[in-house]
Amino acid sequence: MRQWFGDRRFQSLTMLLVLALLSPAWAADSTYLGSNKLDIATLIAPPPALNSPAGLKDLQLVLDAQKTRTAAQLAVADADTHKSVFRFADVLGESFNAEKLTVTAAFFERLAHEGAGPMKAAKQYWMRPRPYNSSPEVHPGIVTEGTSPSYPSGHATFAYLTAVVLANIVPEKRTEIFARADVFAQGRVIGGVHYPSDIEAGKLTGTIVAAAMLENAAFRADLARATIETRKALGLPVLK
Repeated sequence: MRQWFGDRRFQSLTMLLVLALLSPAWAADSTYLGSNKLDIATLIAPPPALNSPAGLKDLQLVLDAQKTRTAAQLAVADADTHKSVFRFADVLGESFNAEKLTVTAAFFERLAHEGAGPMKAAKQYWMRPRPYNSSPEVHPGIVTEGTSPSYPSGHATFAYLTAVVLANIVPEKRTEIFARADVFAQGRVIGGVHYPSDIEAGKLTGTIVAAAMLENAAFRADLARATIETRKALGLPVLK
């Protein structure tokens, strides 16, 4: 594809980081990551300790969001609990839907599934409790994730992995796509199910996974097919 990331300096830094730290396979059937392993625990900083100054600030930001959140914000955040690329129809229009885009739907389901592996391994490595499991002052406003680990955020990982790839398909909407990914991710703090540091770690995780996938021939072949289908449905010209 001609365009991968809007900021070429960020692209170069991310790709160098990924390529330097790829190691043997973490799952034999992970074709979009090929034979490479992304050990997220070695690529991003650890979460702040619960009662450290940074940890207490993280909690306070969740409590601050809890005081100011609106019913409309919670409605969007709750709907975004469902991880689907078609939540980005907000910025791409009603023609961007699963019924019209069967190839694209299958492609994004597969990349989300395979991209979740490194994120889940990092969650299990750090085992950070969620805000509502750490403080009785936190009252979630959306569906919760039980006692599953908090860091990095799986929804933020999904949002940014999806945004990077989707912005390659529709580069004309790159700014809007990433703005929507931010809403998707920040809704987890508004809903009281993640700390802000979980979100930032998830954004970085999603970007790293996307960079690794974009190096994979099988992924790029499927991306090309999804690009053709999506751009035709949206009435956009073929990318050169």
